[in-house]
Amino acid sequence: MQSYVIEGGYPLKGELVVQGSKNAALPLIAAAFLNEGITVLNGCPDISDVDNMLEIIRHLGCKAYKEKNSIIINGSLTDRDEIPADMVKSARGSMLFMGAVLARCGCISMDYPGGCMIGERPVNYHLDAFEKMGADVAYKSEGIKCTCAQLKGCTINLPFPSVGATENVILAAVKAKGATTIINAAMEPEIAELCRMLCMLGAEIEGIGSKIIIIKKGIKKRDIQYTVMSDRIAAGTYAYAAAAAGGDVCCIVNREDVMTGISVLCKRMGIKLVYGNDYVRIISGKKINSIPYIKTEPYPGFPTDMQSQLMSVLSMGDGISVIEESIFEKRYHIVGELLKMGADIRTKGSKAYIRGVRSLKGAVLDVKDLRGGAALIIAGLAADGTTTVLDPGYINRGYERIADNLSELGGNIHLA
Repeated sequence: MQSYVIEGGYPLKGELVVQGSKNAALPLIAAAFLNEGITVLNGCPDISDVDNMLEIIRHLGCKAYKEKNSIIINGSLTDRDEIPADMVKSARGSMLFMGAVLARCGCISMDYPGGCMIGERPVNYHLDAFEKMGADVAYKSEGIKCTCAQLKGCTINLPFPSVGATENVILAAVKAKGATTIINAAMEPEIAELCRMLCMLGAEIEGIGSKIIIIKKGIKKRDIQYTVMSDRIAAGTYAYAAAAAGGDVCCIVNREDVMTGISVLCKRMGIKLVYGNDYVRIISGKKINSIPYIKTEPYPGFPTDMQSQLMSVLSMGDGISVIEESIFEKRYHIVGELLKMGADIRTKGSKAYIRGVRSLKGAVLDVKDLRGGAALIIAGLAADGTTTVLDPGYINRGYERIADNLSELGGNIHLA
């Protein structure tokens, strides 16, 4: 089993080009399945979740290959409407093919999706929406089957602004007959990315980036190129790594809003940020202020995907911090691992109470989820001694060359 081995105590300094967004690339790949032309996605991250999505789209009959940091997908042919269980279980993003395949093929059969063990992520919002659009949904022990010869536009009022459900409805709606209105839609930037790419394919979508999205016109066959936005969670992870280890790191990004929801907390922790047209510079002296209370919320609030990384930083803060996790009920896996390093954290229900300690100590740590694994790397970079983060498979699902990137910034980390 491979592991990341980290010698703590080295400040991070230098420049880093932030990878393309994982959470944008996955729905864009699903959208490419709807296009019977050629879709080129530039700036896609080289991560295992993207590889898994490409494996699925090839299984469905499309041609797809990588060329440097671009992905080329030819969607002219498709000959399957089912996705094998092993492909579904490898990544949660496989769920996004449900709306796309149903819309294009009139049927989709797949197992219940996999992903990180961070709590219940119900698919009922997706399926209830498909039923409102006219689909017949069958629940079986081996998975889900949805059928509908022609989806119909309607009004979908989501009980919760689920990112995945919003994306799936959009993917289905661009092939539906008539207009579809999504009320209480998620507003994450990655959803706006999906809408913008679909508009390049001829879709007419109103309310992009808002809580009410109206899909008025479907897509056409076109050859297009689209550049994936920089990954705001990866940028935030490197920013928090610089905060914990100390140093001066410049993150090169291609969108101004990449750090929205993350930068405010940097300032509250006493970290200096300097912005330019295509970068954000993080300057930290390793002294971390506590944050009395922060709650994870849908965008534009503080993202749940950054909660674990924040916990690692605040475990070395000056005072007591409280984090409330309102999205996923099992996202405190790393607490036990941070306790091994000498952190002072206790949890009660959805809240974590963190009393900052002067320093963490290296330990052998287990990874249970993607963002938690990145958080443990952050802790290791700042800790005294050697930290071993076991089985980096989860981390590699979402971070491109994370060890190499941190090494180039001066961190002492390698894969062993």
